[in-house]
Amino acid sequence: MSIFKKRKKAPIAIEDIIRKKLKGDAQMNALSFVAFLRANEVQIRVNNDGGGCAFGEIGCMAISKKPAHIAPWTIWFGSCDFDESVPVDDALKETAWANAGICGHCHAGWEDCGGGEGTIFGKKFERLCHSPLMFVNPDAQTLEHVMKLLQMLK
Repeated sequence: MSIFKKRKKAPIAIEDIIRKKLKGDAQMNALSFVAFLRANEVQIRVNNDGGGCAFGEIGCMAISKKPAHIAPWTIWFGSCDFDESVPVDDALKETAWANAGICGHCHAGWEDCGGGEGTIFGKKFERLCHSPLMFVNPDAQTLEHVMKLLQMLK
């Protein structure tokens, strides 16, 4: 047995990961998103590999160079309970529709991942991913809509 005690690693803050891995607008937008989550008391659980985090039971965020189709950062929603009865402006609907997560057969076993037909604000999608909304490197305007959608799900 070693005379040195093993030290527990301090938890990694998602903000530190963002500052380390992202630059420019991507960094600023990701930090803004995390600040929004914290201000709204959404629990943030950082992944052990330092590649992102889960937020509440709502979704997750990845910060990664690979795979290229989600780089440098992506936000996923785990659910999408928005129907046409929810009053929202057309710009918010368009953002949601433009970021519908269409199944890309991204991993082995994709047939069983839980995706399929789904509806977002009255628009039907045939191959919706089990994470129905996917925002890849969202700009400031898209991020504003992401935050509105999150507030609707909270």
